[in-house]
Amino acid sequence: MPWTSLTNRIQDLPLILAGPILRRTEPGSITVWLALKEACLVTLHILEGSNQDQMQEQFQGIHKTVRLGENLHIVAVTARAQSTQEHLNWGSSYYYNLSFQTVEGNPQGDLHTPGILQHEPDDTLSSLAYPGHPFPGFVLPAEMLEDTRVFHGSCRKTHGTGQEMLAALDLLLEKAALEGQNAAVKRPQQLFLTGDQIYADDVTPPMLFALIDAGQALLGDNEELLPGVYQPASHYAPGLRRDIVHQQAMFTTKTPSSHILSLAEYAAMYLFSWSDQLWSSDLPGCEEVWHRYPTSKPATFAQQDHEDQYYQEWNTQLASFRAHLPHARRALANIATYMICDDHDITDDWFLDGAWCKNVLSSQLGYRVVRNGLLAYTLFQGWGNDPEQFEQASGRLLLAALDSWRGEHGTHTEHLIDELIGMPLPFDGQGELERSERALHWHYTYQAPCYQVIVLDTRTQRHYNKPEEFPGLLSEKALRKQIAPYTQAQSEVTILVSAAPVLGVDFIEAIQFWSRLRIHDNYAFDREAWGLEWGAFQRFLKTISKLRQVVILTGDVHYAFGSYMEYWDRHTGKTAKIVNFTASPLCNEGAGEHMAALAVGYPRLLQLLRRGRNPSMSFFAWDILPGNNLIPNYILSSIRKRLLRFWWSIPRLAAAQRSNREIILPAHGWFSGTFDAFPPDRSYRIHYLRNTLSPEVKQRKRGLLIRAYHALQQPQRLALRTVWLLESIVRRIRRGIIRQYNIEAQDTRVLLTRPLHAITNEVIQESEEIEQALEKRRGKIINTLLRNREWLNKWKAGSLIVGYNNIGEINFENMEVNGEQQHEVRQRLWWWKQESTGKEYILQNADYQASLELPMTTNEPPLP
Repeated sequence: MPWTSLTNRIQDLPLILAGPILRRTEPGSITVWLALKEACLVTLHILEGSNQDQMQEQFQGIHKTVRLGENLHIVAVTARAQSTQEHLNWGSSYYYNLSFQTVEGNPQGDLHTPGILQHEPDDTLSSLAYPGHPFPGFVLPAEMLEDTRVFHGSCRKTHGTGQEMLAALDLLLEKAALEGQNAAVKRPQQLFLTGDQIYADDVTPPMLFALIDAGQALLGDNEELLPGVYQPASHYAPGLRRDIVHQQAMFTTKTPSSHILSLAEYAAMYLFSWSDQLWSSDLPGCEEVWHRYPTSKPATFAQQDHEDQYYQEWNTQLASFRAHLPHARRALANIATYMICDDHDITDDWFLDGAWCKNVLSSQLGYRVVRNGLLAYTLFQGWGNDPEQFEQASGRLLLAALDSWRGEHGTHTEHLIDELIGMPLPFDGQGELERSERALHWHYTYQAPCYQVIVLDTRTQRHYNKPEEFPGLLSEKALRKQIAPYTQAQSEVTILVSAAPVLGVDFIEAIQFWSRLRIHDNYAFDREAWGLEWGAFQRFLKTISKLRQVVILTGDVHYAFGSYMEYWDRHTGKTAKIVNFTASPLCNEGAGEHMAALAVGYPRLLQLLRRGRNPSMSFFAWDILPGNNLIPNYILSSIRKRLLRFWWSIPRLAAAQRSNREIILPAHGWFSGTFDAFPPDRSYRIHYLRNTLSPEVKQRKRGLLIRAYHALQQPQRLALRTVWLLESIVRRIRRGIIRQYNIEAQDTRVLLTRPLHAITNEVIQESEEIEQALEKRRGKIINTLLRNREWLNKWKAGSLIVGYNNIGEINFENMEVNGEQQHEVRQRLWWWKQESTGKEYILQNADYQASLELPMTTNEPPLP
């Protein structure tokens, strides 16, 4: 069937457009998020029981939807216990149902009612509830640490390559649900989405075309005029937005051509990412886009064919994503889901450095698009993370303002919305972004029986020493707000959630640092790792070391790994164990050759540089008081004495001058007694975890195979480019001849029947045969390249790094060490692996394990 506009389909859609998504769950309150096509009063019922006939309601809550547009209404409804006697039990399983009333109070039904969740009259809940279960359900976090089962992941793009991983979580949830009520404690309990739930800046033209159409159908009368250009976003064609994005909004994304601009487009992207309800039975092709936007049609037939090939590839990827959406939707309905914003939720490089903030926030259009993205994040993600603050003064005021707002610009309501969501005040690129005291915050915490969770906002509370310098991901003020109040908690373990890895891959961060010698702006290399701005990073480490046993969940980098840090404070004598687990991406897999090189080459590089199978890196750190140059001068003098060993001295000279408040240097390679006069204040050691399920392989052999692959691919790639060029030339000649006789390409048979044009007929016929031969040759080359890439995909899981789409599962185990009980934490990575037949996929896994035992002072890196 051809693509159909949402305007022609919306009346046939059920009431629920997206969701329900289970959000924050605690014994005294449960929150569920929904997007509806009508304004409603929504009631959330929390149920307990083994079957539908024996269900008992524990408590309920009701909330009115917030209007975004004529056909889009959002709500995060929270059910709260009225007394402690009504509280749910930790580690127990429960169900929920939702009932709906019109704003006048007329009943509309519940999740079982046709037209609410699905239009089918029978078994409407089968798309949400697992077999044998009457409703969607959940399990509260376990009372014992060893029964905890937490998942995390990031980076989910609608046209991302690889197999989508929320579908894998759905499979794991279904397996646990089928084990029955007594196995509730084994069921996954929490999911942390650590950033880039949508890609606002990396959108394909057919997807943007569908988003524009959906935004007009959903928001309708709320269509906004973009400032500076005084046109609606729908005026700018998919694939042709580069100039407005780069020149008007001042964004730095590398994929600006189909960037989302309006609030309607942001809202539609969330709906398309979480539900299949709005998707047409077919995806828009280039002809639909060209008909709506004639200026986007390429001038030549060759360019049109090339564009059509791109559309086919994009739509194949989008169709794969859409096919997994029912599984993703069911998973999100059955596990408590917590989210965190990262740059692609708004735009690539969002608030990366001071220069970016200054340039974009001083642009009317840049400010507006950031506002639209942040407002969409507020409603689609932030509301469910911390519903309590939406029931306080600022939150209630924001929801009321949004419900009455019709998109008018320059009004008090618009300015109030900007203030309450925390849009920054004018900024010169140095210091911290200033926000209103009434603004909502995007960091939050969660207290479970045996662990606490601290979810960081590392985007809107940064510190910028200078506009072009590396950013500090958390300012000192942010550290005091987001972490310091919870350092005295009596939890066994603290789970810290950060978008970017805290203990990242040192090889990648070294490239980011040293590349500044050649390219000064921070955007080409995404220079925003924690460890790049050493002053802020050291303050962060000192703060979280007070938590003692910390497990950090991160994403962002499009590969997965594990690492940990042993930390010693020489002044207090206290130590800390900090474990970093990264799981990424959920659906945005990197190219086979690049990921294979990283997965295979990096472990080999570490082994060569560190001379060991389990490499580690040790560091000394000094705090420098203002005006005290004694320690820096002494250290610089010690390095200069060995200046002839430039491969050793130059990196240390650079390190000694990276921050005016701290000095951090590798702990090895010094003369004996170098630091006797000035011992370091702190020391730490970083280890990279190996996949314990990975078989022993010869890394050198794998590296040689990948290098051989690259060498063999070059002739094939050159041949493919040559064939494409020849095809374009032949096609252009043939179509030029046909146009000369004013005959369309589809009427070529008529031309060939005319004897007066025998020579022309022969030329056209032979050119068609040449084109067919070239097309056949091109297909063979592409198939060869794809087969080789499929072969290379087998190397994406190395002993340290996994480059497939993946999702991480966190477990704890209780171990006895020297007669004492110690906890060990494990990240089990899940990804899809294709069977040898090439037809089916199975779940593959990797394990990274680390002890949470605090390091002993005797194991501290020794002074030289």
